[in-house]
Order: sequence, then structure tokens, then C-alpha cells
Amino acid sequence: MTRTGAAGSPALPWESRLRDAMETFSVKEAHDLLRGLFKPRMAVYWADFLLSWTLAAAAFWAVGPLGGFTVPGVAAFLVSAFASFRCFAFIHEIAHFRGKKAFGPFRIGWNALFGIPLMIPIFLYECHGEHHNRKWYGTPQDAEYLPLARMAPSNIVGLLITPLFLPFYGPYRFGVLTPLSWFVPRLRTHLYSNVSALKIDFDYRGRQPTAEERWNWRLQEALCALWIAAAATLLAVGVVPLGRLVQWYAMFAFVALVNSLRLLAAHRYIGDEDEMSIVEQMMDTVNHPRARPLAELWAPVGLRLHALHHLMPGLPYHSYPAAHARLVAGLPEGSAYRLTESSGLFASLGRLWKESRSHQRAGTLLDRARPEGTTA
Repeated sequence: MTRTGAAGSPALPWESRLRDAMETFSVKEAHDLLRGLFKPRMAVYWADFLLSWTLAAAAFWAVGPLGGFTVPGVAAFLVSAFASFRCFAFIHEIAHFRGKKAFGPFRIGWNALFGIPLMIPIFLYECHGEHHNRKWYGTPQDAEYLPLARMAPSNIVGLLITPLFLPFYGPYRFGVLTPLSWFVPRLRTHLYSNVSALKIDFDYRGRQPTAEERWNWRLQEALCALWIAAAATLLAVGVVPLGRLVQWYAMFAFVALVNSLRLLAAHRYIGDEDEMSIVEQMMDTVNHPRARPLAELWAPVGLRLHALHHLMPGLPYHSYPAAHARLVAGLPEGSAYRLTESSGLFASLGRLWKESRSHQRAGTLLDRARPEGTTA
């Protein structure tokens, strides 16, 4: 997806209400309400991740003996997919606590057990800090953002089609391009600029690794390449049946689709590519506090309270329920924080689609009203 047609869009109808609430919101007041909740508890991280990983692996294996097209087999497939999605979501926490020594072993363990085997090593998410930067959030320097509410609905559809192709990304990036880059040094610059970030903005260009990061990134690339070679060998000699590859593709595509739905519901996407303060970021983001058990499936590891995360990005995920309860109880009823709430996934998706359609119609009317021979 690209940002074509995003700038200079008509104002959305509820933006003035958001601005009014923003002017009276105090980040300090909100922070004071959350004292004592900012310390990550590594035992919770390890227990949650390892349990999810074990469940994902066991359910993935169980699909074989149960049969992929039986009711128990389909149930096992869904368990493996949602458990894998929960494992994947921990990359978000790792990105935010990368500087903490306590996260060092967890970072290595997550990469070894999940990141490398799924060909989504941690370095692909080093760009996430830009998504919280006041100068870069919502701009072309933000890999995870497109002003979708100001763009044509076809861009939303595109994000829902992309998951069909994402399972091919890892084998192509690490099984083809990575080995080639060992013999064609110039290719490495292209790799890091264009295909080394988890992004929804295809125009985004990533940075090159620093001197300290270079060998760490290359090690992760090499391990992914070795994993692909080992998997290909096992498939070729028949140790792993071809059906497992098909199952892996289906699981990866399913997880990618659920994540795309989550991404579409996570923000209002009303940015106009200007800088945004922390409060503006929060108000462009969505909380889904209702139906927690169901929301934990499609927005796990704290991602369902995404506005809270953008308000307090240093808050560990296991503190989110308590933090949300404190803010709801301690802030005024008309607080900007309360305006970030949505009743559910489909309500958020419907709102985004409606606003994108409204923008498209408004843009069409402006084009028709513009005198012939003039441009925007």
C-alpha cells in the first residue's frame, strides 16, 4: 500500500470533538494514576510465551493424525494458529524493552524458538520505535501507518489480500536474497532498505544496521537461511510430508490475516502526515476493552488496549488491565482517553471503511466542483 492521495484531504466530521478533548487531557495526570505498574515481570513473560509456544506446537502436530479436514483437525488448526499469533505478538513487547537487561534472555529465547523458525527474526521489527516517535508517527517514516481514513477503500482491501502472499516473504527474503547478498555486497543495501521491516507502507525505506547491529542482524539472517535449507532437505527426502508445508502456509496466512484485521482496527488512521504529540497519537488509536476473552484471540498480549499503549508505551502488557481500570476510574468521564474506546473489532473496521468511503465521495465532489483546467 502507498500514501497516494492522502494529503490535502477533507476534514473528518468528528476531528473537532477530538481536538477539544485533547486540549484538556493531561499526560502527567494519567501517568500519576499508573504508579507502580511499569516494571516488567519476566516470570509472566516466560510463562505466557512458553505455554503459548507449547500449545501452538502440539496443536500443529495434532492436525496430522486428526486429519486436516475433520472437525477435530480444524479445531486443532485454529488452536495452533491463535497460539502462534500470541507468540508472534511478543515481538512487540521485545521491541519496547530492548534496552532492559532482563529482556536479553527472553529476546534470545523468543528468536530461537519462534522468530527464526517462522522467518520473522527480531531485527525485522527494529523499525517499531519510529511508530512511537513524535516526529515520525503517521509520516512516511512510519512503516506501520497509512492514513487509510483519507485514502480509497481499495487500500483497505489490499491489506486484507496481502496475507495470501506473506508466507512467501521469509523463504524469498532469507532463502534467496540473503545467500545472494553474500556474493553481491550491493544487494545488502537494497535488502535493508526495502525488505527488512514489518510494514504496511510499501513505500517505507528502512535504515542500514549500525556497526553494533551489523553482525547480529547477519547472524539472524544466516540462521533463517540455514533453517530454510534444513526444512527443504527434510521435505525433499520425505521426512516431512508435503502436507505439512501446505498446513504451514495456511497457518501463516491465517495469522497474517488476523493480524491485518487487528492492524486495521488498532488506529483511526486520520493522520495527515504531520507530527503528532503523544495525546494526538492516543486519540488516533483505539482501545477495545469489551469481550476480553475474544479480543485476546485477535489482539493478544495487550494489543487490544492500543490507545493505552500509545499513551504509555513503557507499560508492560501484563499491567494493561489494571492500568485501564485506573484511568477509567480516575480520569473525568469526558476524558479524551474514553473517546478511544470501541465496542469491538467489527465496529472499528466498519467505522474505518465508512470514513474511507466518505473521504472518497468528498474527494470526488471536490474534483467535480473544481473549475476545468485547475489542479489540487
